[in-house]
Amino acid sequence: MLYYLVRPVARYVLSYYYRNIDITGLDHIPRDAPVILAANHPTAFIEPCLLACFQSRTLHFLARGDLFRSTVATLVLRALNMLPVYRIQDGGYDKLVRNYDTFDECYTALSQHRALMILAEGRCIHEKRLRPLRKGTARIALGALDRDNTLREVYIVPVGVNFTAADQTRSKVMIRCGEPLLASRYLSEYRKQEMTAMRSLTDDLRTALSTLVVQLPDGVDVAAFDTVLETRDHAAARGQRGITHSGKTLDAELATSSGALPDMAGTLRYAARLKKHGLRDDDVAPPMTSAIKMPLTALPAAVLLLPQLPGWLLAETIALRGPKTVEFYSPVRFAAIAVITLLYLPAVFFLPWPVAVWLILSLLTVRWALRKVEDWLDWRGHRKFMQLSVAEREELQRMREALL
Repeated sequence: MLYYLVRPVARYVLSYYYRNIDITGLDHIPRDAPVILAANHPTAFIEPCLLACFQSRTLHFLARGDLFRSTVATLVLRALNMLPVYRIQDGGYDKLVRNYDTFDECYTALSQHRALMILAEGRCIHEKRLRPLRKGTARIALGALDRDNTLREVYIVPVGVNFTAADQTRSKVMIRCGEPLLASRYLSEYRKQEMTAMRSLTDDLRTALSTLVVQLPDGVDVAAFDTVLETRDHAAARGQRGITHSGKTLDAELATSSGALPDMAGTLRYAARLKKHGLRDDDVAPPMTSAIKMPLTALPAAVLLLPQLPGWLLAETIALRGPKTVEFYSPVRFAAIAVITLLYLPAVFFLPWPVAVWLILSLLTVRWALRKVEDWLDWRGHRKFMQLSVAEREELQRMREALL
């Protein structure tokens, strides 16, 4: 019940928390068959939220066992379709053996043709690189097939989740689902030699995921690489906002990570020059229209956003009090915004009616209002760029062209 209450709220918040959520390959997820969505793990829990909200199937998740510390936490997490996976550091061998119960629940879910989501890397570390995968995905898929003779197939769908700036709001997320691996192909070997079959399936899953995850080439400076990605993202899918299914940004990033890169020293000089003038790469790009006018709707849009600012500031404060790593900071902030948004609904009945109406309008128009404020920021940035000398503008544009 709680899952179905939280999901629309999380979907609503995610739809404006990020400037663009681009999802491709959803047709690779079987609709009425046992399936495991096997994703990489760059943040604490944003990627499970994204997959739960923006594809049609109800998901069951594997989560760290140390989160199930109390009866209340266990009840809440269970109501959100989460199953505990314990590590040796979560309580020694006594807790570790409880994973057999979790595996049995996963086998039962797959036998009932449900969908699981597993973060295949196991550990949460944000970096543009695919880390070694754990064998848990293979163990569950093959174990379900081996236990239930009526179960003909378990589909393992590799899911690449990529962030342009995981710690920033109004950034971009690119998700791509690949063609499913068929667990039945490894079942015969599994019944002869379990570890060999699980290793083969895990290796094949890693190969499939590696084509869906943007990876930093060896020896390349992270800041320079991010600058190249940002510039090519703008060129590939400029102006793309909301929930989309084009794949343009991810295609550009995957091509960049696997192709020849420009001079990294020149890239860093370009980034430093932008910072010196307080500009973004998008400000230097040629305008999308022949004349950019100041958006007159920015002020009313800002007024509409005001009722939500206290909640957003409170969420920022909560996030700053928690772990300040990239992996946890943004997920905690998002979760706080989602909970605060959920609390707005009963609060409406206790507010003076003018304030209640203002808050309701704010909730209904938040995506439109944010876009109008961003249009104003785009206008201001382009205006700042045009105020530079002709020589400076031409030099910035030349440096940008070199990155493309």
